[in-house]
Amino acid sequence: MKQGLLAVLLSVSMLVCPFLMRAATAAGVGAMGSDAGNVRLIDVPLLDQDGKRRMLVSDLVGDKIVVMNFIFTTCPSVCPMQSAIFAGLQKELGDRLGSEVQLLSLSIDPVTDVPARLAETAARYGAREGWTWLTGEKADVDRALIGLGAYSSEVESHPAMILVGDGSRGGWTRFYGFPRPADVLARVDALAAARIAGPGAVAAEPAEENQR
Repeated sequence: MKQGLLAVLLSVSMLVCPFLMRAATAAGVGAMGSDAGNVRLIDVPLLDQDGKRRMLVSDLVGDKIVVMNFIFTTCPSVCPMQSAIFAGLQKELGDRLGSEVQLLSLSIDPVTDVPARLAETAARYGAREGWTWLTGEKADVDRALIGLGAYSSEVESHPAMILVGDGSRGGWTRFYGFPRPADVLARVDALAAARIAGPGAVAAEPAEENQR
């Protein structure tokens, strides 16, 4: 049932804002870029959807594989599509969610997105433990976003982007636009395989078909 609702959400978003989809296509929907040097994890205090204080690095990222997106609750189309991708990824991860892999949705409009608003949105997408929605003081959120290369002075113009990396080893990758959950999962699996291979191992890049 939820999968059907997510599919409808994606379809409606595409119909309501076709210009956004054309812009994403022009930029390369699901395009991937590896730019680990542009990611700095800053251990700022944030608030989760339950109003609990959480440190970005020491409490949330830790040594987990992290998948992060950047949303705001009043966004009419792009953010719901990204959240639908995360809902699909959550299903694919199964028991790995929370134990091995952490999903983080960080608001870029923390003044509006108080914890109660995030909790309502998280419930809409069936977010389970391991998918944490974050807000906080604007100065702290902005510091985190700048470090992650996701800051935008105008929330409406922020790029559709998913950031994937290993909290202990790095290997950060950006997916721009609207990748399939399977494409993001492939990157998560590559990072997990590199861990098993041991020190010095590099996560394999996704196949060419996933770099469209």
